[in-house]
Amino acid sequence: MSDTSPRARTLVALLGAVLTLAAGCGGGGGGSSDGGAGVSACSETARKQFVLNVAREWYLFPDLLPATVNQADFATATDLLDHLTATAREQRKDRFFSYLTTRTEENSLLGEGQFNGFGLRTRTDPGPRPLIVEVFESSPAAEGGLQRGDEIVAVDADDGKGYVPVSQLLADGSTISDALGPAEVAVRRGLRLLRDGVTRDVSLVKRTVTIDPVSNIYGTKILPLAGTNGVGYLNLRTYISTADVQLRDAFAQFRAQNVNYIIVDLRYNGGGLVSISELINNLLGGAQRATDVQFRMIFNPQNAASQNVTRLFQVLPQSVQPARIAFLTTGGTASASEININSMAPWVEVAIVGADTLGKPVGQDAFDLRGCDDRLRLVTFKNENALGQGEYYDGLAETLPFACAAPDTLDKPLGDATEGMTAVALGWIQTGQCASPIPPATTARAKPGGLATPDRFPRPRNPSAAQFWLPGIS
Repeated sequence: MSDTSPRARTLVALLGAVLTLAAGCGGGGGGSSDGGAGVSACSETARKQFVLNVAREWYLFPDLLPATVNQADFATATDLLDHLTATAREQRKDRFFSYLTTRTEENSLLGEGQFNGFGLRTRTDPGPRPLIVEVFESSPAAEGGLQRGDEIVAVDADDGKGYVPVSQLLADGSTISDALGPAEVAVRRGLRLLRDGVTRDVSLVKRTVTIDPVSNIYGTKILPLAGTNGVGYLNLRTYISTADVQLRDAFAQFRAQNVNYIIVDLRYNGGGLVSISELINNLLGGAQRATDVQFRMIFNPQNAASQNVTRLFQVLPQSVQPARIAFLTTGGTASASEININSMAPWVEVAIVGADTLGKPVGQDAFDLRGCDDRLRLVTFKNENALGQGEYYDGLAETLPFACAAPDTLDKPLGDATEGMTAVALGWIQTGQCASPIPPATTARAKPGGLATPDRFPRPRNPSAAQFWLPGIS
């Protein structure tokens, strides 16, 4: 999740200026200096000082930072950030949630839904078997005829070697996103796809793709269910600003149909803007009072008095009053997505259906290094619901009374009532029971072999801004 409220934007602007000066840099562009020390605004020395200063003041877990740091021991600002967050990472509190990215890329994604790529998402099953789980409309992948359920069996990197089996490409720990190349316009890859036992080759070229947060094909539906007015189904791809109008329109349809049951499909949703989480809570919270708490954002001790905030419900013209809400989830469901689930649990009968969520009850603010395109996303706050529940670092399954296991069946389209996760969600809505519960992560981790469900959305080695927010995107 990220915070881009007016408070956060002011925070970024002020700290960007102050910390650039603290790093020994004058004002102006990337070539500015500190007036004699010869340290440019965007030098690695300035970047490391920037990261250290911000972390010392704003990191959510100040007690987990090393007491002393010799910046000369680290070649890059990223190396330094990894060192600073190492203890929190070992404790599963900051699993690479703090990172350096670029302001240009992230603003393009969160503000306009744009990224450079083929316009597809994958998960990697054991084998390894990279499978396409979603194709975005009006993208190179869509124009190439790729479909949900296609398996990528080989990749031609356009380097004269021809098609190389994915088992060979991923043998060194690389991900399929690494094999598909950097997030740059004009990158070309040949994909050998397997569908229904038949292989075919397709050549794709990356370009700027615009994500439709709520697909116009399967993003909003009303699914039939005996004994009800129908079940409102919403598939939200990502929490970005352009989702606002689409979400209001979707819930206006649900309200007009007088639906009392909702399915929110967040199975591949890695989060995004907290403001969109707040909007969704309001749209789901038609029965709530203006004094009822959605969630609280809690900062570190030195910033708590000035920065802590409590978000309350606000009934909107499109708000509905569901009796039950089923959230479809996987290990790729995180952050702002988890806020919605955790926030609604005290007020409505809630279930997660699919697999356990990632477990990210913390959020990042953005800090920009003045004169550069550098943006530091640093974990600065945690969230908790109206009951004070918020320590779900192992996922939400063990915190909820209903967590129903269900398969993500790729031979069915998203939004289809017979698709595995959607079908189980409809069953829970009708019966109030889980046929097969999701094992809590703490239980699964204790079994031989570790987690029962492996990480199907591995992060690439050098993720783009979009790849930090959207699991499996390329």
